[in-house]
Amino acid sequence: MTETMTALDCVAQVENHFGPIVTELERVRREVGALFEQGPVTSTSLRTRLEPGTLEFLRNPDLVGGGFVVSPGALSDRRLYLAWWQGAERAFLGEADAPATGEAIDYTRQPWYRTPERTGELTLVGPYVDFVCTDEYVMTATVPVYVDGRMVGVAGADTLVETLETMLLPGLREAGATLVNGLGKAVVSADPQLATGDPLNSARDLIPCRDLALSVALS
Repeated sequence: MTETMTALDCVAQVENHFGPIVTELERVRREVGALFEQGPVTSTSLRTRLEPGTLEFLRNPDLVGGGFVVSPGALSDRRLYLAWWQGAERAFLGEADAPATGEAIDYTRQPWYRTPERTGELTLVGPYVDFVCTDEYVMTATVPVYVDGRMVGVAGADTLVETLETMLLPGLREAGATLVNGLGKAVVSADPQLATGDPLNSARDLIPCRDLALSVALS
């Protein structure tokens, strides 16, 4: 019973972390939708509209990045564009070019873009190594933004897996539990033999996190 109660506390921590993220993504969805409904949108006008609210949102030290990723051709002056702010400095990423080659990164192949494009719903992707921004294990939440039936991009926010480890490991260890994604892969685990991204092969109980593709699994 104690293990279950501790696991429920971990579930509550996860929900309390991602709940405000979902609220923020809905805010971005409304703002971007309203901007596109006014007419052609440039990269500058998109940044100007989103920057104040996004910088305020990213004051939360448990977040590593957030903003809006544009669908190809949605802007009048750029084909691909990241209206994205990243890291402790909340640095702006306005280009979609790979630092090593200078070539445009086709982020439309990424699951955090493709899945909401296909489903039209909130998506939580990870853990994965984010080679576009952080080069670290992250969890990315995204929602699609539609205007007149066309997806103009996705609003998103990143959380480092390291942040979730700091937040959850004490409780997970007490419960002997693992946070798993919707594919049954470990995000954070009390089991030192279970690395981030490893499949959890068995569990005696799964406690789902509300409205998220995450569960706390009791071993």
